[in-house]
Amino acid sequence: MLYFLKWMFLSAVVLLLIGIVYERISRWRLEQEVFKGRTFASINGRQIHYVKQGGGNCTVIFASGMGSSHQIWSRVQRELSKNCVTLSYDRSGILFSTPAIGKVTNAAVSAELSMLLEQTACPKPYIVVAHSMAGIYLRPFISTHSKDIAGILFIEVANPKQISKADPDLLAVLRHPRAWLIRSAVETGLYRLFYSVVPFSPEISQHDPFQQQEKNFFYRSMSTLIEELDQTETNFEAATLYPSFGSIPLTIMMGTSHLRYQSIKDETIKSKYAEWLHGTQTELLELSVSNKLIEAPHSAHLVQISDPALVVSAIQELMPKGG
Repeated sequence: MLYFLKWMFLSAVVLLLIGIVYERISRWRLEQEVFKGRTFASINGRQIHYVKQGGGNCTVIFASGMGSSHQIWSRVQRELSKNCVTLSYDRSGILFSTPAIGKVTNAAVSAELSMLLEQTACPKPYIVVAHSMAGIYLRPFISTHSKDIAGILFIEVANPKQISKADPDLLAVLRHPRAWLIRSAVETGLYRLFYSVVPFSPEISQHDPFQQQEKNFFYRSMSTLIEELDQTETNFEAATLYPSFGSIPLTIMMGTSHLRYQSIKDETIKSKYAEWLHGTQTELLELSVSNKLIEAPHSAHLVQISDPALVVSAIQELMPKGG
């Protein structure tokens, strides 16, 4: 028995070391070519990666959610760039951008975007398109630039009151993994290996470019993601200081596909989840007196990937004439 336990322990150590070496070699290979041809802006001593495309008299700004990169917008950005200027980017510490100094706050994210728009000479007015947590991060930006914003599209954005409105059983289901577990999985190569065979979401293909990029480069965003998770409640509280966008046209888009709930076996929890989601999303309509709700029946959280045509159409409705 003792011999067997010793053999198992040594095998686990060897596999762990193999995983660490595999992860380091993978990173080295990926970074040999990936930065070539990419565009960066220097902001407060950091290199912020961005993708600016198209031409016209307005700019569609794409802001990604927690831990997410510019890649999530590629399909939508490519289509809209035929008729207007578009800008997607990686926030400090996400994917190809260098890490920020200090905590991830709504004010810091908003200030960074303001400086990026100035440096890249993006024409006004702006159409702000935000996904998930970006709807929290950019509230100071929207307030500061309200006169320059022609419209806002919130796709599955967070509601600053969503934690207090959730049932404890639902919060348990939605709880994120512990930081130490995320770090361990990434540093030992388990994260890379797992997502080589399993899609991030049932909405996307295992071979989708977004899946591939997140699998390959998540290690670059990991520390910032963990910081964002730690700051969530603080940023929710800060977002409540901006309860209204006035009369800026606002569209709320929410996914209604059953795919969101397929991993949940308890029917009661599924029902609570659906009710909570609908309530927190429709409440966001109160941010503007000029509002609209769009349901995405073929999507869950990643509408811009699973139904890009719907997102493009919603943005086009917000564009000023001649944009």
